[in-house]
Amino acid sequence: MATKTRIEPRVKLGRGARKWLLFVHVVSSVGWIGVEACLLALGVVGVSSTDPAVVTGSSVIAGVLGGTFYFPVSLVALISGLLLGIGTKWGLLRYHWVVAKLVLTIALYVGGNMFVVPGFVAAGEAVASGGQPGDASTMLITAMTAGLVLLLVATLLSVFTPGGRTPWYRARLAR
Repeated sequence: MATKTRIEPRVKLGRGARKWLLFVHVVSSVGWIGVEACLLALGVVGVSSTDPAVVTGSSVIAGVLGGTFYFPVSLVALISGLLLGIGTKWGLLRYHWVVAKLVLTIALYVGGNMFVVPGFVAAGEAVASGGQPGDASTMLITAMTAGLVLLLVATLLSVFTPGGRTPWYRARLAR
């Protein structure tokens, strides 16, 4: 009796759909990295400048940029990644690298959209209405550095696909 070496996905994407979904996932992920990098640059400008107009401008721009782009690109990257996992041989819980990437993405999506971005959007709005920038630039630097590291690790995992199968998948294969 031959043993199964692979379990087919429950929902299998056609070749064209998979390619388009992969395209959407890559573009949105690159966009997410770009938003993080831009916000980090604005934080560095805000901390390093002695000109109050530059400090104020960097906070306002960071608030507008983060408030406009962070949620959509992170949501599209998360959903397209989930759909690729569900509809391809990689699955969501089959390989260690996919599970790690999923955990990183969900943590960054939730943390960024619920805690970090609202903070510097509020700081940007406060500065735009005449308030003080406070430590918004420092928050941008630390949060965006952490976010970039997480996104780059997720990208690294996608390229090198390290690790083997998860215990859950091995148990399913054994059945």
